[in-house]
Formats: sequence, C-alpha cells, structure tokens
Amino acid sequence: MRYLLIAENPGFSVSHREDLLRRLRSVLPVIAVRIASDHVEVDVKTDDLKKAVAEVEKVVGKVLEVVDITFEDVGGGVERYVDLFNRERFWEAHNALEGLWRKTRNATLQGLIMLAAAFVKLQEGRPDKFERMLKEALYLLKEDVGCIKVKQLLEKAEKALLEKRPFKIECL
Repeated sequence: MRYLLIAENPGFSVSHREDLLRRLRSVLPVIAVRIASDHVEVDVKTDDLKKAVAEVEKVVGKVLEVVDITFEDVGGGVERYVDLFNRERFWEAHNALEGLWRKTRNATLQGLIMLAAAFVKLQEGRPDKFERMLKEALYLLKEDVGCIKVKQLLEKAEKALLEKRPFKIECL
C-alpha cells in the first residue's frame, strides 16, 4: 500500500528536506518528502501504516491526515484541484485532474496539472525544475476551465515564477 502522510510542519523549510528524507528512509520505505508552509508530506510505501505514522511523528511531527494513494487517483475535478492547490497539497492537486485530462486531452487541464507539478518540485527543493515546468504550464494555460479564470491565474503564476512562492487560486 502507498500512503501520503500529512504531518504538521513545526518549522521545517526545503533546506531540511534532505535530512528528513535520510532520517525517514533509515526506518521506512519513503518515496518522497515535500515541505509546504504548514505541513510536511511523506509519501511512503508500506503494509504497516501504524508503524509509518509512529515513525513520521518521531521525526517530523503530528500526522494530521493519512491519504491512501495506492492507485494515485484522488479524483474530484477542477474544484477539488483548487482546494488542494490552495492548501499547498500540489501532488494531490495534480492527480485530481488526471482522469479528466485523460478523457478530454484539454491543453488547459494539462497546464493546470503542470502548474501543480511545478510546485511539487519547489517543495522538493528543485527550483530549476520548478521554473522549467511552470514555464511549460504557462504556455498551456489558454482558456477558462471550470471555476478557474485563466487571465488571473496567469498573472499569479508569472509572479510566482519570479518569487518562487505558492499562491492561491480564486474559484470564480
């Protein structure tokens, strides 16, 4: 089974990521660690969820939520994407649109997926990949989709490219 453990962030920044990853991998089969403003995401593949939660709480902080991502499809569409994106849960946000994009092959949906994936790279301490992916996303964002107005989104995304900080999407 694969789980995303959402733990409180007691003050970690991306500069702590490698150390957290090393410490967690010494006791768990951790796939990735991502650092957000108010939480730390630990992506772990395990059959012992109880042990995984206990170990993450020792190293990181209190586990606030456990998401089963064994099949990686969190679903939910555009509104779910916006909710997850605004909570800096970018990995889940990008997966919220995957099924819809596969059905429609809509370029703007692909751009939204790339936008969230870019912020995943930022949470993983890879600013060069963040920039490259965000630029690709900007190119794909062409039309309003669901409650997302592309003009406002593009303005915020271009600013984020310079500041390298997350922003909130307005669902209008």
